[in-house]
Amino acid sequence: MEDYFSSTEGYRIQKTLRGAATVRGIGLHTGAPCALTLYPAPPNHGIVFERRDLATPNRMLAHFDSVVATAMATTIGVAGEPDTRVGTVEHLMAALYALGITNVLAQVEGPEIPILDGSAHDFIQAVLDVGIEFQSFSNPVLRILKPVKVFRDGVVCELLPRERLRLTTSIDFPHPSIGLQTFALELTPGAFIEEVCAARTFGFLRDVERLRASQLALGASVENVLAFSDDGIANREGARFPDECVRHKLLDALGDLALIGCWIEGEMVSFRGGHSMHLALLEALQNHPSHWEIEPAEALGAARMSAERTRPVARTAVLRAIRP
Repeated sequence: MEDYFSSTEGYRIQKTLRGAATVRGIGLHTGAPCALTLYPAPPNHGIVFERRDLATPNRMLAHFDSVVATAMATTIGVAGEPDTRVGTVEHLMAALYALGITNVLAQVEGPEIPILDGSAHDFIQAVLDVGIEFQSFSNPVLRILKPVKVFRDGVVCELLPRERLRLTTSIDFPHPSIGLQTFALELTPGAFIEEVCAARTFGFLRDVERLRASQLALGASVENVLAFSDDGIANREGARFPDECVRHKLLDALGDLALIGCWIEGEMVSFRGGHSMHLALLEALQNHPSHWEIEPAEALGAARMSAERTRPVARTAVLRAIRP
């Protein structure tokens, strides 16, 4: 049987965690201390966020209908109630989607998901440390039948028909260390872990003062951002990949795409995309129901579940060490 990490077949089965996983840190934009604990959840539960630091804890489904802000990050919440928000969900969502985790209660203490090292690496590690549990339902599948495209000011995002999920992302920054970069990935757990999960969010030192004046990037530092000066990289250790920036953009795109709430058969293509355009693409998809079809979740028989549970899910074997 094909290894879980190198196959897409595991995405067709709903999964949760075998135990609780906790990470702690600060928020990238608020700079505030925050903590995240992921708990196992039953089939058909979805990814649900709960703010535990509020007088009245509130729960929000991780879905693009819950997005309330896309400035420099994806934030979900209740419209008109800013205190309920959970910011910077995209790195966590990318990690869960890439591993095929469909059912989790994510309890958050603080206004943001911890930024950690600026990548999805530590979220992947936390999940693999507690283990993955197969559940007795199939995962709903959204199949792209006809292209859906959004474009604005030279930015293009589209979803195209394809048998397996693939993401192709391009960026173009007028900086000597970046420039035009393109990266494509056919999603499997192993491919994401090896090629994308360690890619950090990035930014430019010249923008720090402007962002902080807008109450953004208050927790940003070279500990959690790949930072660029005018002529190079400010981080002492340098980049983790020669094209780390575009790999992180693909990570962000996957995290936003995960807010559709089911497995996707199609290809997402993005040129100079960002959180607002990813949201616009999902809204456009919703507004063109003839361009897709959905295969609903269904209960699985005992024989299939027995076979699925024999799939090898090595705890850390494929999680490569971060290297400069």
